[in-house]
Amino acid sequence: MINLFSQVSEKIQGVISDAGQFLEVKSLLYAYKKEAGGAYFDIEAKNLVAGRAVLEADPHLQVQILITLLGARRDDYELIPLKNTLLARKLPWTTEELESLLEQRQRSPAVSISDVLRPLQHFKNQGNALTPKMEVALRVMLLPLSQDIYSGARQVAFRVMALLGEETYMMPDAGETWADAALSDLSTFSALERSAWEKLFAKALNSETSKPSTHWRKEARTLVAEIGEEGFRVHLVKWFGLVSVPPMKTHRHEYAGGGVYESQVSSGSSRNLSLLKGLAWMCADFKEIEVARALAKLVEAGLRKQPGVGPWAVRAVNAAIWALTEMDSSEDVGQLSRLKTKVTFRTALNGIEKGLEIAAKRAGVTKADLEDLSVPTYGFDLDGTRREAFGESSGVATLTSTGEITLAWFAANDKPVKAPSADAKKNFATELKQFKADVDAASKMLTAQKARFDGFYLPERVWTLKNWRERFGSHPLLSNITSRLILHFSYAEQKAQGLWSVEKGGFADVEGNLIEWLTEEAEVRLWHPIGFAVEEVLAWRDALQKAGIAQPFKQAYREVYLLTEAELRTETYSNRFAGHILKQHQMNTLAAVRGWQNKLRLMVDNAYPPALRELPELGLRAEFWIEGIGDDYGTDTTESGSYLHLNTDQVRFYRMDAPINYAHANGGGYSLGWGANRQPEAALPLTEVPALAFSEIMRDVDLFVGVCSVGNDPTWQDGGPQGQYQDYWTNYSFGDLSATAKTRSDVLRRLLPRLKIADRCSLTEKFLVVRGDIRTYKIHLGSGNILMEPNDQYLCIVQDRNVKNEVQTGFLPFEGDQRLALILSKALLLADDRKITDVTITRQIGR
Repeated sequence: MINLFSQVSEKIQGVISDAGQFLEVKSLLYAYKKEAGGAYFDIEAKNLVAGRAVLEADPHLQVQILITLLGARRDDYELIPLKNTLLARKLPWTTEELESLLEQRQRSPAVSISDVLRPLQHFKNQGNALTPKMEVALRVMLLPLSQDIYSGARQVAFRVMALLGEETYMMPDAGETWADAALSDLSTFSALERSAWEKLFAKALNSETSKPSTHWRKEARTLVAEIGEEGFRVHLVKWFGLVSVPPMKTHRHEYAGGGVYESQVSSGSSRNLSLLKGLAWMCADFKEIEVARALAKLVEAGLRKQPGVGPWAVRAVNAAIWALTEMDSSEDVGQLSRLKTKVTFRTALNGIEKGLEIAAKRAGVTKADLEDLSVPTYGFDLDGTRREAFGESSGVATLTSTGEITLAWFAANDKPVKAPSADAKKNFATELKQFKADVDAASKMLTAQKARFDGFYLPERVWTLKNWRERFGSHPLLSNITSRLILHFSYAEQKAQGLWSVEKGGFADVEGNLIEWLTEEAEVRLWHPIGFAVEEVLAWRDALQKAGIAQPFKQAYREVYLLTEAELRTETYSNRFAGHILKQHQMNTLAAVRGWQNKLRLMVDNAYPPALRELPELGLRAEFWIEGIGDDYGTDTTESGSYLHLNTDQVRFYRMDAPINYAHANGGGYSLGWGANRQPEAALPLTEVPALAFSEIMRDVDLFVGVCSVGNDPTWQDGGPQGQYQDYWTNYSFGDLSATAKTRSDVLRRLLPRLKIADRCSLTEKFLVVRGDIRTYKIHLGSGNILMEPNDQYLCIVQDRNVKNEVQTGFLPFEGDQRLALILSKALLLADDRKITDVTITRQIGR
């Protein structure tokens, strides 16, 4: 081996002037690799001295070796690591060597354009000018690249134009709302200002890596300073707020043998995406509230989906999440926390979680504590109001007892008016805009925090009473949520459940008595009805109704899932929600919102894990087994091949470190899958799963079925494709009630006496029965589908997805049950069926 290395070193020390001589060295290196028993190009391995010999050679010799490497066959994969390592170095390329390299590229397509551009960029960064010969070669490369429709080729074209110093390259491409606004703004700038923005845009376009280097950020700060931080901030906030999904366009392709075919491609510009990515990076050094909100808007806009594409601006989204992570302010953490409850795209969600972990580590607290402590107040006072004066006008934002924010305007004499005065709009335009933005942000944050608190059962959060009061009781937004929640207190041997009482100035039990023994060290957690007698749960429901308290989510009315006899017999799995047909994309989105990991199943020869949720605090993992349905590509799938529908199977629990099961995309059962090197591990007996965890997991699965089942869709009354699911649709639409539907029945039983149609309504085991003037209608409490008496004729009413169900009931005990609102809206409509004007309904009811 030593002798062989001596031969290699001796060859390397010589002058290698052509490929033949280098290939001789290469053959020796291959022999060395074989003798050493490892890949000699793995420069990290200390014993692979031959590879290091190349990297430790004279830099001029390294240039010669690299030229040879660039001309090697593309399938010579073992050369790639060494080539990339040399490309990353700032080697002393001469003008002649670069011109020779460009000529080699023109002669041989084996030389990658990207590989050629890197040494050229190093050359130019060192202050050297491109020669006319280099420019001609680059323009020859540019022509086919600029005509290519694919983003990868366009990105390389942008790099070529940047090297050539093309002015048009610096500007955004027209055709997107934000880019058109940017071009319009830039057209009003002086030549000096425009030049500064061009240089900044050029820097933003140089954003190919996953995150910016220290050097990149330093140069970007200099360019932002040249423009002025305020000018940069104002324009970026404006432009990010205008980002939207570009429309699709039709692209015509020609077959080699004649004929054409069309495909839909995004009209979005890859250059604009790179600009958004680089501009988002530049926001990381700002602390202003409006910048954090603008970045959050960019995340939301960038994750909107294009047909056949999915989220259209993932690169810009990832950059915005990174910038929010780097900002190090309470506003950015608040925005990340809000996005966490809203984002469903797994890559972005992982980035948000990582960002929160980084911010928590920086603050020296846990991620959960950081989210508690970083919710902005948006200028609201503890009484839940924010009042701002704008000259003679004033605006008052008020948090209502139901957790909404109302906005009212007043004149100088405190007389209510519909809008601020013309004087206020003219002289306080900026302040008015900021006030409205704060109110809108507060409303979104309040919605996000309700969802966050609803997740405090898994994992179960515990605070001291002191921390609870400091974090939530004295926070204008969060106190609006927590004052409507039942809490469980414990200290030593004492335990109690209580609700905040404004009248008593403390926490009171279900009978309204003040809990006097509470200390600052008492433990606080959200009360859950599991483990409590039915009478106690009903007492809390009565107390909330008497006090007129609408909870921010289901708590007193929360469904409880206990082990059934069937589950005790099966021991390790539950079939409670097996055999349902779900809409896959809807279920995938809902799963992400509820903290589950899931992959869209494609009609391909591949295996997929089940939908799963990890419970690290308990050392458990829950699996919901699902499989794709159908075998007709294009009918049973989307254009991109993902199944439209899923079939549901078992729910199981495993230890966290147990191997994950897999099933083929179109079924066949779950197993450890191909290539598994571990023995299968039995699922945990359901009796060993903590009751609260079991109940909450089963509640999630019930939610997936209750929301995503095709049985909820009135257009499936014919049984779906070829009518093959007719029995399932009928059984689900009018069958036994789930736990959620049973809760809905209890709510309606309490609510109906308050409605103006109370004398026309009654409840049976499964239906809300509504007596109209023409027919009597039975609305199923689970699906919301309708049968008409006397012969149970089906009545199809399709909900307008663009219209909210605004039902005036006076009081609802909790927020968030859209199906309940839909059932009530149908009841109000059908109770007065003589006034219905929709012909699709009047034809069915026989009017």
